[in-house]
Amino acid sequence: MISQVMKNLSLSVVIPAYNEEKNIGACLTRIFSVIKKIPGVTGWEIIVVDDGSRDATGAVAKSFLAKIPHLKVVENRPNRGYGGSLKAGFAAASKDFIAFVPADNQFDFAQITRFLDCQQRTNADIVSGIRQHTRESFFRRFNRWSWNTLVRALFGYLATDIDCGFKLFKKNILDQVRLTSDGALIDTQLFAAARARGLTVAEVPVTHLLRTAGRSTGANPRVIIKALRELFLYWWQFKKEILVEKGRAVFRWEALAILAVLLIASFFRLWNIGQYLTFLGDEGRDALVMRAIVTGEHFPLIGPGTSIGNMYLGPLYYYLVAPSLAVFGFSPVGPAVQVALMGVATVALLWWIGRQWFGRIPALIAALALAVSPVVITYSRSSWNPNVMPFFALITMYGLWKVWRFGYWRWLIIAGVSFAFVLNSHYLGLLLLPPIIIFTSHAVNKYRHPKTINYLLLTITVFLVLMSPLLFFDLRHGWNNFGAIQQFFANRQTTVNAKIYKSAPHLWPLWQDLNTTLLTAKNTFWGQAVSFLVLAVIILELGFKLKLKKLSPDLLFCLAWLALGLVGLGLYKQHIYAHYYGFIFPVPFFLLGFTLQFLSSYRGLRIVSVFLLLLLFTINLLANPLRSPPNYQLSRTREISEFIISASGNQPFNLALIAKSNYDASYRYFLELKFASYFTIHDKLAEQLFVICEPAGLLPDGCNPINHPLWEIAAFGWAKIDRQWDFPWGVKLYRLVHNPQGT
Repeated sequence: MISQVMKNLSLSVVIPAYNEEKNIGACLTRIFSVIKKIPGVTGWEIIVVDDGSRDATGAVAKSFLAKIPHLKVVENRPNRGYGGSLKAGFAAASKDFIAFVPADNQFDFAQITRFLDCQQRTNADIVSGIRQHTRESFFRRFNRWSWNTLVRALFGYLATDIDCGFKLFKKNILDQVRLTSDGALIDTQLFAAARARGLTVAEVPVTHLLRTAGRSTGANPRVIIKALRELFLYWWQFKKEILVEKGRAVFRWEALAILAVLLIASFFRLWNIGQYLTFLGDEGRDALVMRAIVTGEHFPLIGPGTSIGNMYLGPLYYYLVAPSLAVFGFSPVGPAVQVALMGVATVALLWWIGRQWFGRIPALIAALALAVSPVVITYSRSSWNPNVMPFFALITMYGLWKVWRFGYWRWLIIAGVSFAFVLNSHYLGLLLLPPIIIFTSHAVNKYRHPKTINYLLLTITVFLVLMSPLLFFDLRHGWNNFGAIQQFFANRQTTVNAKIYKSAPHLWPLWQDLNTTLLTAKNTFWGQAVSFLVLAVIILELGFKLKLKKLSPDLLFCLAWLALGLVGLGLYKQHIYAHYYGFIFPVPFFLLGFTLQFLSSYRGLRIVSVFLLLLLFTINLLANPLRSPPNYQLSRTREISEFIISASGNQPFNLALIAKSNYDASYRYFLELKFASYFTIHDKLAEQLFVICEPAGLLPDGCNPINHPLWEIAAFGWAKIDRQWDFPWGVKLYRLVHNPQGT
């Protein structure tokens, strides 16, 4: 039943007909009997479009002119096709709403009340049918599924049943959408153009009946081939049309500019990466695990440990990066190169998304700032699980934005996959969960898609599958990881605060630290200045646009992402390291671009905007990591490891490392890679123990291995120094042998 509170409206019904002389009479009779009784429809008309029929379709339709008031018969000569018929009918329509339905009687027009009721409830611009209990042949159902799948691959989600011939829409949307197809592509054009311009689509189920007379031409191979040709041509033209219309077409100067930015980003991240990359204990541990994956020795269910108790991340980072280790012949440079390339991809993504949210210039500024940020460059030049978090956080939030702004529910699956990788990078990525819940809930209420539950369940399922290795690990090890997480939240004296308002005193320091870290190369003065400036511009923008009721939803989305992240970090009681910001890394760069564009929109402030851009660019270049000499950690670790193998005389040996903040996994990686006769103390007590000492940060006598409390040395037993070697970069190497008499 149609809603009793339906507003008065007027309705045009368009009926495309081709060779339907046996159906058109019954079709008109049924539509007339329904439309004159619909409550709330104050004006109506029926328009039959005879599309050059070779039978008596037109004559039969005209015979009803005296029987049905407000009936029009439009003739296409020659035949123009399905799309041409609809366009002719639309042009003849004069009412506020247009419904169209084919003349073959395969739909029950009495169900128009479902469409009208749905439109009144949702105020949708288009209401489309979803054929239920279809009795089409398998071939036609397969064609329909293939077509819908192809259209979604090109345009994203448009509708569940794109080519359902029963639809209702507001006539005024024809001023915003351009329909050019004379064939079966017209439904796709209608949806694609409407979705791209922010128009809303609702869907209702409709009964699909068997054709009782005549023959359908929709499955004709010539019709299908023509539709496919038109589809690809339209996709290419449509993309360019929308980009130009929205001011987002990539002009030549812009393409050259972003290419230059990407080249800068690539140079800073890849130049001499083997000499600059970090290769200490954590990186060595990761390399050992990834080598075991590649060689098939072990497929882990957990990832790296965190700094909190016995809590472990998931193993997705290992699965992601392990192939690059194999491609580079088990050199740790391979994973570092992959992380660096993902860093460059993050710059490209930031630009592409920034264009859609803020425009060309802000996006280029944001991309340039990210490309030259010293902290970001440093993290992008080494293989470490938190280093890929900005990439996946950006995809997560972009997918969420697609769902929230346009109802593209398939992007929710992409967001769910990316969110799993975020959590496998660092558990602070959980702070993306509040915006995910908020914006997804809003999208559910806004779009009311019939398959929303399906997409939500599929997203959750995919997410849980990606997180399942941790579950399997806990099942096998007495819920160790779950217990550590539970304890983290239960013992909140030193971990997190449960009272949200207590994050307030920390918000400004966190905001300032975020900008200082990412935008001003840790220059405190300019970090404070940029923090004040960006905040002031945001307040002004919100004030101006709120008064005009023109708030940018994209800016609000970005600010919500930032605000919820800072509130979450404000509840964390421990020290905030730079990589903890990974899940909101992109936001300061977006807001910097927005701020400088805002300033440049005022003629008197353009010089200020240019000055600040050049200043920040200079500050970041002066702090660029490439200005410092390489650390040679990788080559030096390899050299010491190979030296130990040679000095061991191919005899079994144990290993220990004395260092202030490092452990021996990096050395063990090369020892295992060379199949050295290395054994842990647990596995075998050898006759010789090699002790590496990295003296940086140690007391003057901190390298003395005799009677050192380090477990590997103490467990070796009474020993004496047999040989000592000093390397040019300050590292010392000792060979200890057993000395049971203590002489």
